Amino acid sequence: WCEGGERAFVKSMIQESVQFQKQVGWFTSLISKQENLKPLQQFLTQVGAGEVKVIPMTQGQKISRILAWRF
Repeated sequence: WCEGGERAFVKSMIQESVQFQKQVGWFTSLISKQENLKPLQQFLTQVGAGEVKVIPMTQGQKISRILAWRF
């Protein structure tokens, strides 16, 4: 649980990833809510992510996606 929900949690993770951009190849996070994807992709652009990928995942009727980025 995180105040602000999934979007706030991943946004915080993205901000932290900037500090480790030279030490880590790819950062990833599971995104369960489709409506959070676009704002998070826009935030990644703002912080200077060089490459962003969205990997769709389905299991039964559950649909989620992995948001991956690197600098």
